[in-house]
Amino acid sequence: MNRRLGIAPPQGSPLDYRHVFLSMPAALMVTRYRVICDCNNAFLNMFRACRNDFIGQTVRVLYPNQTDFERCGARVIPTLKRHGRFTEARVMQRIGGDLFWVSVTGFTETRDDPYREAFWFFSELGLAAAAPDGKTSVHQAVSDAKNSMTQRERDVAALLIQNQTAKEIGRALGISPRTVEVFRSKLLKKFNAPSTAVLVKYLLA
Repeated sequence: MNRRLGIAPPQGSPLDYRHVFLSMPAALMVTRYRVICDCNNAFLNMFRACRNDFIGQTVRVLYPNQTDFERCGARVIPTLKRHGRFTEARVMQRIGGDLFWVSVTGFTETRDDPYREAFWFFSELGLAAAAPDGKTSVHQAVSDAKNSMTQRERDVAALLIQNQTAKEIGRALGISPRTVEVFRSKLLKKFNAPSTAVLVKYLLA
């Protein structure tokens, strides 16, 4: 017994670690070779998903496009091999298609083969969407614009958020810089945004 506090150590059944994992307030995910093996309730809430949306799927479902998925996969491996840990801020995609910023930290104990099994922690970094009084109609319009985006518009938007140039976006998506500018103009009009900086703010709200 802890005499100072007057508390006896717990007795009886062992700690239910499964329950602890699922109930943790931090968003957690476990992967094997970039396939989602398990995740907790906070992770599902963050991505607005249910377990059937993710378990058994590759982590591609979390990325705005295939290019981001492939680039990130290649970029993470050297750091995990060297340190067993990787942290960065990146844009990810909720199950409904909304884009948002997160800080992602990954851990592996198999540094010779990092993706064999890895553990991931997510923390949302998105800009606050709280609107001043009387501005709810603006936020409704932004929400409607997000819901009406085409897949190609989402691809371009994801790279605009990362502050990439039209040339870089075109190279990543296999389209011309001019076509990128066309999609950027469409997004500015769709979101009624006066500049790319404001557009990015709306996309992350």
